[in-house]
Parts: sequence; C-alpha cells; structure tokens
Amino acid sequence: MKGIELPINILVIVAIAVIVLLGMVALYFAGWSPFSQTAGIEAVKNSACVGYTRNNQCLDDPATVTITFDVGGDGDATNDNLQDFADMYYNCGGNPNCARRLCACPGY
Repeated sequence: MKGIELPINILVIVAIAVIVLLGMVALYFAGWSPFSQTAGIEAVKNSACVGYTRNNQCLDDPATVTITFDVGGDGDATNDNLQDFADMYYNCGGNPNCARRLCACPGY
C-alpha cells in the first residue's frame, strides 16, 4: 500500500497560509487594526457633539467647546476645542457652521 503523496506546490501553499494566519494573529494580539484610528476619531466626534448639542448650545461658537483629545499631536490636549478638531479631521477650514453641521445642529 502506497502512502499519500502531496505535490510540492500544495505544501508551499499550506506553508504560506500558515505564515499569513500567524501574522494576522500577531497583529490582532498587538492591537493593530486599520479601523482603530477612524473609530477613535468618530468616538471623539460623537462625544464632543453630544456635549455641544446638549441644552441648545448649537448657537455657541464651536471654538469655545473644549474636548479631551490631542488635536495637534503636540502631547497637550488641554487647549483643544471642537472647531480645531473639525478643521483637522473633517476639513472644515475654520467655518463654525461646518462644525455645527458635523454635530447635526438643526438649521445648519
């Protein structure tokens, strides 16, 4: 009785598949995800907008709404505000109405 013979190309494909799988597992455990930054920015936007739209504050200047996110990447998140965040990540260009639309303020 003859044993099962596997062609070399099948062994190579299986080896590559195992290497790719191990790489994906390593990236998962390292916490890397292509969507993590986008999800983080959306979470910051949602949190800032909830605070901004509460109590009909949509009439206030978005630059007066402080957020706890390092917008400029300078390591200091104490002076950052909703307008700077909207300019940096949503291309609002200093337009406060753009930031208001971002937060779904009525009438903007």
